Amino acid sequence: MNQTRKRPFLPMAIAVLVGFQGCDFLDPTNVQNPLTTTDDLANAEEPTAALLPGLRAQFARAISAVVSTTENVSDNYSIHGTGINKDFDNPRAVTSQVANGTGTGGGGAYWNIQELRALADFVLEIATGDATATQSQIAEARYYRGVALVMLAENFSAAPVELDGAALSGRELLTLAVTELQGATGSGSLAHATLARAYRLLGDAANAVSSANSALALGDGFYNLQEYDAATLTNTPHAFLVTRALQEMQPLPRLDFLDPKFLSRAAGIAYAKGEEMYLIKAEAAFAGGDFVAGRAELARGLRLALSRGTTSFIDNDQRLNADLSIRPRDAAIKVRADDESPIRSGLVLNRNGSEVAVPELSSTSLDPDSVAAIPVGDTDALWHALHLARQEILFLEGRRMSDLGIRLPMMQREIDANPNINPGGPGTEPVVPGYIPAGETMDFFTPASPYGPDGTLLTDVVTVNVDMNKVLVANGVSPFLN
Repeated sequence: MNQTRKRPFLPMAIAVLVGFQGCDFLDPTNVQNPLTTTDDLANAEEPTAALLPGLRAQFARAISAVVSTTENVSDNYSIHGTGINKDFDNPRAVTSQVANGTGTGGGGAYWNIQELRALADFVLEIATGDATATQSQIAEARYYRGVALVMLAENFSAAPVELDGAALSGRELLTLAVTELQGATGSGSLAHATLARAYRLLGDAANAVSSANSALALGDGFYNLQEYDAATLTNTPHAFLVTRALQEMQPLPRLDFLDPKFLSRAAGIAYAKGEEMYLIKAEAAFAGGDFVAGRAELARGLRLALSRGTTSFIDNDQRLNADLSIRPRDAAIKVRADDESPIRSGLVLNRNGSEVAVPELSSTSLDPDSVAAIPVGDTDALWHALHLARQEILFLEGRRMSDLGIRLPMMQREIDANPNINPGGPGTEPVVPGYIPAGETMDFFTPASPYGPDGTLLTDVVTVNVDMNKVLVANGVSPFLN
């Protein structure tokens, strides 16, 4: 029995060899014969190579689950339909019971990230006894273990990394992640970019900038997409954005021009790209008081994002609220980020059957030349531009919730099954900073529908209730400052 409990993730290894099905890292009772599994793998001609496709597939599921969950918790999207638990619109309502899912359609972020970490552990264990395992394969597995730890730290305040283990803090998770990612740097810009992301979360400006520079040295136009397919491994957010009749995920009006980003079930989700490296460098410079250098880095990131281009897409989204009233869906509509902000056009596109041009990788509403002209003494404006740039450029990539300072609780099943995790203990409750407004306020705008009962446009200006980027500036929110 003890041997079984040491290997709760071995069902994934079996599944990898026969069809990439999911495993159960929390439930050791699903392991029927771990010794046989280990023997089978040992007798395989190339066991590490046999396991890597399943590891890659689980990475795809983890990213899909993180995006489906966290984009709704943040101010980027709100839920208008039955396919996703409405509690995710209210960060303080996301309890461990709400975050208890195992799929990729919302609520399964914890499960899928832990599955990724557990399978990476197993692949690396197998690789130690596999004479055919190459350094490249080992580096790839270490990358997946490292990025799983980064995603845990980004989205959860604490989490265990072994069966029945104590919850590790976000800083402890990131420290482990750095070690793994350093061992994967032979994979090129990818590991360096994720190292920069980890060092940023640690508040280590020097190493974050160094890693960002290492990634950019290989060409700043790089990007890494997790690919999907239309049959066995689909892009789950795409379903809630495009294909489902209810189209549950609806963007904040000021972000409408970026939606839906994923234009097919096979559309890839970016998890590393050059733009973020420039934004990390800008943020580090701002935090260090060098607003001249930071402003220049920010402008470089904006120019790169705008160079990515757009794709034409027939969008049949009716843009409906849950009560079936119509959300902004006409290009004539202008948006204010809050009631003190200027009115801006070009943020809302024509929907409901119109052809629209949308970005599939990156874009921004910020003009690089205008940002470069912001006086260095106007530090609030520069910080605001940085926060908005991160929100727009990393849109639908599962980063905004973390940038807001929100952390989800681990799933209830972990709390129930792990003797070293207790209700109320680290990682078991949502962490929501006091500057996050109550309830679903981040998602609200006025009027909730600018249309009359017959669909006639009654007003061409909508105002978002709270500019969360302004809130982040006012509270000095940055890993390099906090």
